[in-house]
Formats: sequence, structure tokens, C-alpha cells
Amino acid sequence: MGDRHARTRVIEQNLPLVHALARRFAGPSEPIDDLVQVAAIGLIKAVDRFREDRGNDLGAYAVPTIVGELRRHVRGRSALGSDMGGGRPSVVALPVDEPIDARSATEAEGEERALVRTALHSLGPRERQIVALRFYRDWSQQRIADEVGLSQVQVSRLLTTSLAKMRQTLEAA
Repeated sequence: MGDRHARTRVIEQNLPLVHALARRFAGPSEPIDDLVQVAAIGLIKAVDRFREDRGNDLGAYAVPTIVGELRRHVRGRSALGSDMGGGRPSVVALPVDEPIDARSATEAEGEERALVRTALHSLGPRERQIVALRFYRDWSQQRIADEVGLSQVQVSRLLTTSLAKMRQTLEAA
């Protein structure tokens, strides 16, 4: 994105996605503030690489990048924690525009994107729509229910079964 104001606006508009994905990784040993920062870095990377002319939805494009950043962070912290006798590692701030190893990042994103795509295709159209609205657009279950004409309880059940089905597909892959 050439226009810095547009870039900033797009990043700010997608912060709910960052928070939703960070919450999925939160736990007693993973402070949410750290996870939100890591997820935001993933979003920034995705925004900088996103090309609208390819017809992709930015949310769908950004999720694998953000999740990959979160997984690397969690894996790195757990490895560091075991190497340091369980102590919390110190945080080192790096400039956001510092170059990364593009080849390995692209390969990892491509693999994750393919896995998510495979898992999503194991669902029916309605289930795919509900999962997309919940996780790519960060809609509440009630908002989704209103959109698709179901009750919130039905949406909750469909999300639970859809995610279980996606998990089984990913485990088999």
C-alpha cells in the first residue's frame, strides 16, 4: 500500500481481528498484551504484502500470517523458558520495518494458508460462511445469527462442530 494514511487506516480497522486471534493464544504464561503486539506485527506484514488486484479478502489473507507469528512467539517463548529454567525471557523490541527472511516466511504462510483452505473446504457453504464471519470478520455469534437467520445457540453449535471438523481435517493432513 503506497498511501501511509490508507495503510494506517486498514491496520486500525483490522485490530479486532488481531485481538480475536491473540485471545486464542492467551493463557497464564502468555500475557495478552504481548500476544496482541505479536499479532499486530503479523497484521502489518500481511497488509504490506497484500495485493488487492489478486481478488483476495485482506482478512482471509492476514489470518495465516498473524497465526504464524503467534505460533512462532509461543514456540519461542516455551523454548526460551525451558532453556532459562522456566524464567520469563526479556522482550527485545525490533523495528517493524526491519527486513525478514522473505523466502522462509512466504513458504510458511503458503503452507498454513493451504492447510486452512483445505480445512475450510471440508465444511459446507453455510458452515464456511459462519466460520468466516466469526474469525475473519470478528462478528459476534448474535450478529452472525441475525445475518444468516439462525439463533445464537444454533450458531454456537455450528461453530463448535465446524471447528471440530476442521481440526480433524488438519490432523489427517
